[in-house]
Amino acid sequence: MADKKTRNILKKLIFNDKYLIVVSLLLAIVVWIITSINIGDVEEKTIKIDVPITLSDEVSDQLSMQYYSLQDTVEISVSFSGAKYVIGQVDENDFNVKFDTSAVTRTGEQRVPILVSNNSNLDFNVTNVSPSSIDAFFDVSMTKTFDLNLEYDESYAADGYIFGDPVLSEDKIVVSGPKSSIDKIDKAVLNIDFGDKKNIKEPYKTECPIEFEGISLEADYLNVTSRTDTKTPLEKISVTIPVLKVETLPVSVQLDDAPEGVDEGLVTVGYSQDSIEAGVLDSANIKSAVLGTIDFNKITVGENKFDFDVTKLKGITVLNDNLKTITATVNVSSSYAIKTIAIRRSDVLVEGVSGKHKANVRNLDKYYVTVIMPNDIPASDLELEVKVDVSDKSDDNKYPLNISITNNDNAWVYSEYNATVDIT
Repeated sequence: MADKKTRNILKKLIFNDKYLIVVSLLLAIVVWIITSINIGDVEEKTIKIDVPITLSDEVSDQLSMQYYSLQDTVEISVSFSGAKYVIGQVDENDFNVKFDTSAVTRTGEQRVPILVSNNSNLDFNVTNVSPSSIDAFFDVSMTKTFDLNLEYDESYAADGYIFGDPVLSEDKIVVSGPKSSIDKIDKAVLNIDFGDKKNIKEPYKTECPIEFEGISLEADYLNVTSRTDTKTPLEKISVTIPVLKVETLPVSVQLDDAPEGVDEGLVTVGYSQDSIEAGVLDSANIKSAVLGTIDFNKITVGENKFDFDVTKLKGITVLNDNLKTITATVNVSSSYAIKTIAIRRSDVLVEGVSGKHKANVRNLDKYYVTVIMPNDIPASDLELEVKVDVSDKSDDNKYPLNISITNNDNAWVYSEYNATVDIT
């Protein structure tokens, strides 16, 4: 009964025009308020975007220059505004980011504005960009190779020791970057810091950063590589400095192919300087400075002078910077005489010919041999063995002769001789 009464009351209300108007108005107000809240209000939002810095093509086309920056990307904060329902749909792909180089008209460091715009169909406006610019250096590109100059304090070596010639992992570097910066470089330097190490007696190893004299902040824009790998940046160089003990070393030479019977008193060696002050490795156990080798076939009667470069002695560092050469003088006593012995093509024994080939001695550059021998022995008493080895092919068919004295160990052959041998 109650339900029927209620239904009747509702029917009267629904079909009452005044009530329907009031209810419709209230509903419209509610819908308007909700729509205004969700759609009509303008809202602002900020997002962060990581943007790669790409200016090269623009600047290159514009001014034939390159740009140099200390960063490859820049993170920018972009603020934008729009209707609330639009703002919620915006992401980083809806922005167009551009670096404006239109004002770049000269070389040097300049600020490049960052321009951000709406790149979508959504209705919003960009209100702020931070940072609004980047710093970049503009210049013509240049590449140059530099020697590395090692600098260190030699007083860190112990008493009685010196530092030897350093060994570097790279002796030259390739530097590329702005021409104006590279032109300012006086030299590339490696500075060794020994720290608290004193009285150094052992080889010292370290890693040295590369520094440039003549420039400061501009060095930030340089790219440094090795000569063999121009793609991998090079920041440090490995350095090893040997430590040498200071010794006074007697000098000597080695006499090669000396006849066994030669009296040492009749063949003597003197030096323009009998000893040198030098640095040597403790472990090398070097007791004398061997200047080099003298072949007996270059020694004749009287004085024979031979100059030796002491700046290239293996394992020895000469401490006197002014000393470049030492002269060794070999004196052969007048008890020896210079005599000649004739040879013929038929005397030459050819070696090194394979079984399927034949050899023919066509010519000798000399048909006599100079022999240094004691005065009291006739040249006719000497017996010579003359050989030529053709196993290593000569382009001009000329081969050195190997001449030995077979019946006297107190004489030797002087000078060098060759034969022309045809192989068929």
